[in-house]
Amino acid sequence: MRASLTSALLVAACVAFGCSDSDPISPEGGGGDSATGGTSSNGGSPSNGGGGSSSDGGEGGNGGTGQGGGGPCPAGVTCVTTFPFSEERNTSSEGTDAIDSYDCSPDTNESGKELLYRLTLPKDGFVSVAVYDDDATDIDVHIVTSLDPAAPTGTGCVARGDLQTAADVPAGEVWIVADTWVNGSGTELAGNFRIDIGYIPVTEGPCDLQTGELERVGDNGVHLTMPASGPVVKEAHLVTQEEPEPFPSTATEELEAHYALSQEKTGLVMHREEVWAPLEGGAFYGAGIGSPAKFPVEDEGWYVNMYWTPASRPPRGTRMILRRPDDPTRAVVVAAGYETGPGDLSRIGGTTEETHYYLGTDHDATLELGFATDQSLPIGPRRCTQ
Repeated sequence: MRASLTSALLVAACVAFGCSDSDPISPEGGGGDSATGGTSSNGGSPSNGGGGSSSDGGEGGNGGTGQGGGGPCPAGVTCVTTFPFSEERNTSSEGTDAIDSYDCSPDTNESGKELLYRLTLPKDGFVSVAVYDDDATDIDVHIVTSLDPAAPTGTGCVARGDLQTAADVPAGEVWIVADTWVNGSGTELAGNFRIDIGYIPVTEGPCDLQTGELERVGDNGVHLTMPASGPVVKEAHLVTQEEPEPFPSTATEELEAHYALSQEKTGLVMHREEVWAPLEGGAFYGAGIGSPAKFPVEDEGWYVNMYWTPASRPPRGTRMILRRPDDPTRAVVVAAGYETGPGDLSRIGGTTEETHYYLGTDHDATLELGFATDQSLPIGPRRCTQ
């Protein structure tokens, strides 16, 4: 179902999110790689630390409990009911050695010690896991839909990864197994590691989009028909209203603190790698366009930009929807109006690495983008029913 893209959208957005005379922006500014539609990365990882939950399911990290919603926590299991969760462990000195391989990757040797985590989820959602270890340690992470902690096996594995993994999972019990990889020489690469576990309930419902024409800078009267399909770049990070001065003076300064803040607020766990937006119209890295004090953390995690003119740029916080043309049920409700770019009009817009990660896409992936008819939709992952 399509609704007309008119000034009514901007009026509705102003009512919902607020507008002011300070909102207009200059088309010359921009964050990310707005001039080229490019992307950059420098590695890095969140730094929200650990805390450590005991192997008998005691409280620890960012919220594990010994008595989860699935009943008493089994011995030797860490039970998690609040997210994001984080703790530090060591497979050199703890864990069991019951699972040697998984049906999602049967040829990978996981015969070292493993640690078990039971998640109790109130709704269907998106579970994401990341692991951080050193060069001498290799802990892989697995998402398993069913497991008997008394006799664990590698069956029912729906996703795995060396550094991170994620999957759509049903409500109820889901298991995470952090297992020690064994190399070709038979050496177990056990040791210290940190595990982060995230869970996002995915909203479900209509994804109706407005129709119309969008004027973009330099389009010479050839306006973009909305909703549009085309390449969407991976954009850089922007400073939010919860980050104190002094703001970054380099592309990487204070990045790990920003990653940790974004993980805490969005609930999405991943190895974030993008750097701050460059100095393009701002006084500091990550400035983008306008004041960072108007950029909520959740919006920054799921933002979208286009090369709109001052007249066509929507108010900050306007809801747009990004989804995959090959799977239109998988979508993200994104926040528009904060940022401008990319300048390459062969790209229809840009979005965060978080959005790309949930969609299972990457820089320059072809996506559909449009203005949501329902401007009250919550930002974040969504399953479209029509």
